[in-house]
Formats: sequence, structure tokens, C-alpha cells
Amino acid sequence: MQNLSARTEATRGDRKPALLVLLVLAFGLAGCASSGQEPDSERYQRLVTALASGQSDAWADLPQAFLEREDFAVRLARLEQLQAQARGKSDADDLEGLSRAMLDAYYGDLRAHEMLQRLAFAAGDESRGDFHRNALANLMALIENSGSGTASDPWQVLSATEAFVWLSHQRHEVAGALYHGDNADGTLALVLKARRRDEDNLRELWFDLTPTYQATSRVLGEDSPNPSELIAARAREGDAAAQTSYAIRLWHRGSAESTIQAVHWLQRASAEGNVIAREMLGVVYGVIARSRSGEEAEQLIDAAVDQFLLAVGQGSSTALYNLGQLYLSGHFGSENQPAGVDLLRQAVERDNLDAMVLLARLRYNGQFVAQNREAALQLLERAAAGGHPEGQLFYARHLLSTDDGEAFDDRALEWLRQAAESGESAEAMLLYGTLLARGEHAPADAVTAVAWLKRAAERASDADTVNTVAWILVVAEQKELRDPQHGLALMEALMTQDTAAAMNAAYLDTWAASYAANGDFDRAVEIQKQAIAVAEAEHARREDGGPDYLPLLREHLEKFRNGETVSEDVP
Repeated sequence: MQNLSARTEATRGDRKPALLVLLVLAFGLAGCASSGQEPDSERYQRLVTALASGQSDAWADLPQAFLEREDFAVRLARLEQLQAQARGKSDADDLEGLSRAMLDAYYGDLRAHEMLQRLAFAAGDESRGDFHRNALANLMALIENSGSGTASDPWQVLSATEAFVWLSHQRHEVAGALYHGDNADGTLALVLKARRRDEDNLRELWFDLTPTYQATSRVLGEDSPNPSELIAARAREGDAAAQTSYAIRLWHRGSAESTIQAVHWLQRASAEGNVIAREMLGVVYGVIARSRSGEEAEQLIDAAVDQFLLAVGQGSSTALYNLGQLYLSGHFGSENQPAGVDLLRQAVERDNLDAMVLLARLRYNGQFVAQNREAALQLLERAAAGGHPEGQLFYARHLLSTDDGEAFDDRALEWLRQAAESGESAEAMLLYGTLLARGEHAPADAVTAVAWLKRAAERASDADTVNTVAWILVVAEQKELRDPQHGLALMEALMTQDTAAAMNAAYLDTWAASYAANGDFDRAVEIQKQAIAVAEAEHARREDGGPDYLPLLREHLEKFRNGETVSEDVP
């Protein structure tokens, strides 16, 4: 089994300094504070002196004091070089000298204190051994107490190297890594997939590198790269984590050229054993295969399966889930579709939230498995409790649709709020906003409701959500829920850009009502006539006549002719 942390440790000595350090050195500005004001470099030295003499235990102040030094980047680069030299060394004198040099570079280095602790106890120097053991414990606890390792509450570290060393002390093996940069917020994080050595499940662990990134930006001033530029530069230097991140960004661009480049970078990172790259590369191959045919498509699917199997071998439940989807799609024949369910079950056993939601859907609807809604809801509860937005929304919708929503409780409302706040689900935003607007299962809050409804329309990829939001904004009886101008803007964009929407009688009705709400009744009448014509044509074309909303459309037309607007409860 390949171990990314082991491969990283083995190869880092042959590479350039770590992500943030690289850019400072590349620009040749290390040691030159661009602001013209010298940071408090002396604070760090005073703190080190106090810690080393036992006169202070303020280890928590050490990282920030270090980043205030104008030469911190050079020191981090020196630290990595020394760590690389120490690997494979066994002579006590050599290790002693290298460890001391590491602490000279940064007094909070975990590896240096760990090595000096072992050397001291081996030499029978209990006092010195206790000092470094205590220092190591304090530094380890500092990271442990800085967060919980989630995306919303990451652990704080100075560098990727520190994250790897800390996890190694926590008896974790790292299988994959990528960087997550937000250009707008100016933040940078390291995301690792790792597991404890006595466990099978890989977990996603987040580490915050933002303080070091911002300190680097201070050094570089106007020449400072944004997180994406920094990651791209590191990818070219051979960092598998950066290559994976860079590839994902290229993939999301969607062009043919960026897709080719994304595959190239993912292949390089996969060859380094990065499980995240293998998971992603399998997905990319599968998506590309859908646009191909014949032998070429088969080869791409085979390549996807190869990547997924490599990732499964490293403990990836994500790869199990993706393989399960391939089997359920019927690609390997309808007779093999049940194998997809088995793969989902295996992924669920490894606590994969995506697999829980998909298997819950299958059980809820009786697809490929016997219908068992009780078992489906148990899976949805697990996924919702784990923070899966789709699971949270699915569970909330089920409760609202049964027994008049009597089972919908505060827990379900909180999960729905979390799903909305995830930013991943316009449906969740719409439903949460609607409940707040109605004051159902939640205290009425018109201001917050409107904010969520607008976010839903902005995030939505379907016309129906946009139409629903616009309708509420232009016809709601409660004035606090109305924003006619915004509603009209939504419908103008939808109806002028979506040909199918422009031929939908219900959407035309909303568009007309939007003009009426803004006082333009002539335009409202004109559009409402179009709505009626479309509805009449549909009624004549369909054997069952279609939905009987012609009377309502005609009623609205009369209102607009009389200079009246439409008003009704939130749907």
C-alpha cells in the first residue's frame, strides 16, 4: 500500500522549499518588508530565550511571534533543508547538531524537539529529555486545541511539513493531499486524507495555512501572488498536492484545453500516490467517456476503474462510491447492477456520506433493492448528522411531506439551515426561505427569508426555482416579503436567456405579474396575452387537456387591464 506521507518524506529533500516559502524566495524579496515598517522581530527572540530557560511556558505565542520576523520565510526554507538532511541519519552527534540547527531556524519545530528528547533520554540526561518532551507536548497540544480538523474549524499550522509531522505523531498515515485557496478571502488551507494506523477509514482533515500566507503577502507586498497563482507555481515545482488542486481548478473551467491540462496534472499526482488525485482522475475519465463512443469510451472507463481500484487499495470510500455508481449506471450490464449496491454498502460501512444518501434513495424508492423507508431514513439521519447537504434536505423534505409535517422538529430545521448555508443546494435555500416567510416550523422572519430566497435564485440552475422566487417577491401579501424590482430583474434575465422558459405559460404569468407589480400594466397585459395563447395551444395539443390554469390566467389578465396587481399567500 502506498503511503503519501512516506513518499513525501522521501522526496522532499530533492525538492524546493514548501509552498509559501517558494514564492518568497522566487521573488527574491525575503527579508524586505514592503510596508517600510520593521515588524517586531525581537519579540520572537525574547520569547525563545524565556522558553529555553524555563522562565516562560507561552508556547502558544511562538507561531505568531515567528511570523512577525521579516526573515521567517528564509528560516522556514532553512528548516526544511535541515529536516531533509536529518532523514536517514543515525549518528547521534549528527542528529544532535541538526536538531539544534532546526531549533535555531524555528524554536517550535516538532521534529527537532522529538529528536532531542530521544537523544537526551538515550544519553541518560533525564532533565534535558523532560524539557524537550514537555516542549513537544505543548506544541502538539497547541495544534490539537486550535481546531477540530474540519473545513469550518481547521487546525492551525505554520506549514504543510508541520501538518505531516504532527499527524505522524498522532499515528496517522496520509494517503492524499491538496491545497484549497480562496482568492477573494485571501485564505489558504491544506486538505489531507489520512487514517489512523489502526483504522481502515480515510478521513478528510483540514489545516489552515492562512496566517503564513498573509505573512508572506506582507513580505511580497504588491507583488504577492493570490492563492491560486501560488498553488499553480508549486504544481510546476512538483508538489502532488498543488498539482491536484491546480488540476481541479482547470477541470472546472470546462474547456477542451483546460480538460487536457487537468488530466495531465492529475496523472502526475496520481503517479505520486495521491489518493485524492486518483479519485478525481477516475471521475474525469468517466465524464470524458460519456462524450466518446465505442472503443475509446471503453478505454476511458477502464482507465477510470483502474484509478478507482488504486484508490480503494489506499482505503478510499469515495472510490468505492464512484465504482458503485458505475455499476448502477448499467455500464457493466444490468446483471451486474446489484454489485453497485454492494459497493455502496461497503462505502457506507466506511462512513461515506455520499454513499449513505444514494443508498437511502435506492431504499426509499425500492430501486435495485427492496423498498425500506425506515432503513432509508436511518441512513439519511446519519448523513444529515454528518453534515451532508443533500441528506439534510432529503430528510427535511420527507418530514414535511408526511403527517402534515408534524414530525418536522428543531433538529430538522437546523439541518435544513445547514444545508442552505453550505451554498451547495438552491433547493435547501428556497425551502428554508419559504418556511421563514410563512412562519411555519420556524419563527417568521421576512428579512432573512427574502435574503435566502434571493440566494436560491442566484444559485439555481433551473428555471422553476427562479420563477418561484420571483413570484413570491412580486405577489406576496406580506409587504415585507416583496421586492418587485428584484423579481422583475430575475424574470427579465430568465425569459430573455432561456428559450424554453419563454414558452412556459406559468413563467409568462409570473413575468406579467412582475411588470404589473412595478406599475407597467401595458407590458403586463401584453405578456399575459402570450401566456394565455401558450396555455390554449397546450390545452388543444394534449389529449388530457393539460393543467386547467386558463381561468386563472384570464383572471390575472383582467386584473392587469384594470390596473390591479396579483396578491396571494406564499406558495
